[in-house]
Amino acid sequence: MNIRKFWRLSCLTVASLFWTSCSDSNSDAMATLGPQSINPESSSDVNGSSPSAEPASSSATLESSSSEAAPPPSSADVSPASSSEAAAISSAEVASSASAASYVLAKDPSVTCKDSTYKRSNCPEDTRAFTCDDYKIWLGAEKSLSQKILTEWENKLQSCGAIREPEPVYGIVTPVCYPSAFYDAPMIKCSNGSLFKSYKIDGNLIYGSEDEYNEAHGVFPEDLVKNCPQSEFALFTDVLADVQTTLYEKLSKQLEEDSTLTEKGKEYLESLLDNEKKTLKGPFSPYLPVDYTSDDWLLKEKSSYWFSGYIAKFKTCEDGTPSKTENYLKIRGMILAEALDLISKNVKAAN
Repeated sequence: MNIRKFWRLSCLTVASLFWTSCSDSNSDAMATLGPQSINPESSSDVNGSSPSAEPASSSATLESSSSEAAPPPSSADVSPASSSEAAAISSAEVASSASAASYVLAKDPSVTCKDSTYKRSNCPEDTRAFTCDDYKIWLGAEKSLSQKILTEWENKLQSCGAIREPEPVYGIVTPVCYPSAFYDAPMIKCSNGSLFKSYKIDGNLIYGSEDEYNEAHGVFPEDLVKNCPQSEFALFTDVLADVQTTLYEKLSKQLEEDSTLTEKGKEYLESLLDNEKKTLKGPFSPYLPVDYTSDDWLLKEKSSYWFSGYIAKFKTCEDGTPSKTENYLKIRGMILAEALDLISKNVKAAN
């Protein structure tokens, strides 16, 4: 063997030993790092960040913690429900779900009802406003009705607004109510689609009206009375004109017989009397000055018995003879007493 072959063999031997030692070192490193660190499907992204992920053992952990908090009952504690028990539970669930429908319709118990609400304006609901003429027609007709309704008609006629204060012709008038304001008003809603805003309740029964409730409970309407047709409807000033004729008689007699009157007191009384017409001077005496002839609505500030509508003066019953109504005689008497008291105070003030 020459020197060149020996040198080549020596180089190959050294190289072989070097690569062998490198191969062993890489194997140890790979064993130390593990296969996951070089897995291309690793959870690390190209930026080196790693998205959070639930550990594989999370379900087991939750089940474990749940079992620790509330251990399942043993087979001795749990038994399958019988058919009767299941039916009872089902009935209880149905009753619970139907608790909102806590009423039934009195005239049809198969219809269930429940409390509800509707949006109601604070302004009066739209209804036809009856006029003074409507009440005059009803009271002027011969018919049978309850005394309650008859009295209500008379009161409505007396306040029907025949005499009104003048309304402003300019400026802004604040409305009494604002249609945009609403509130939750009670209502009953039934399974057949019926809605009751006015109703009566007795236990779990719903009555759609007061008449229906009264009929079911044996509460009968009042005995009907026959309305004697009323006529000659009078305003406050008409009643006052009637009162003034009586005042003329009383004051004339006082001037003749009352010796305690002073000259000023006599002058005051004489200023009220219209000797030619046998009544008082001026349409508003003694509430307003004799020469005062303005609108009669101003009398509402002077008299406690002023009214804006009408009072029927006469009624005609079965015998056909007209007679003054009780309501007219009552209001006439109160106005007369009020006027006499006012005149008496003025006489004392003049003395």
